[in-house]
Amino acid sequence: MLENDRQQSFGQLIASLEMRIQLTDSLMELFGSERSVARTNLFELRASTRFPCHGECITRVADTTFRMPGQELESRAIIQDLSRKGVGIITHQQWYPEQALEVQMPTATLSTRVARTRKLGPFCFEVGVIIVRHEISEES
Repeated sequence: MLENDRQQSFGQLIASLEMRIQLTDSLMELFGSERSVARTNLFELRASTRFPCHGECITRVADTTFRMPGQELESRAIIQDLSRKGVGIITHQQWYPEQALEVQMPTATLSTRVARTRKLGPFCFEVGVIIVRHEISEES
């Protein structure tokens, strides 16, 4: 019952936020492809495997002290991939290294720190965050 309430309230909250990301053609193609282990290159050293998880989430600025002018406190985003230690997110706004974000998903809320940001196009940024702490709903 609590799980259904949490997912319903998450659904209502995410529906209230506008999706402002302008996906690039390559991302549109990627999100339409089969789910498998995320691609890496020879120069990328990873401590844990990334797995595609093309769902939606809500990002919130956890510490407004380091909020840049024009950054929204709460926004809708797309989860690109998950690993044991981090999350890849696609968002419409730029985040900066060391910014603290809360990432809310239907069954978990993550406290994270931005590790990297890369601009992919107008209103389209790829953000890598490191998981600092997580809370998982009891029924998930």
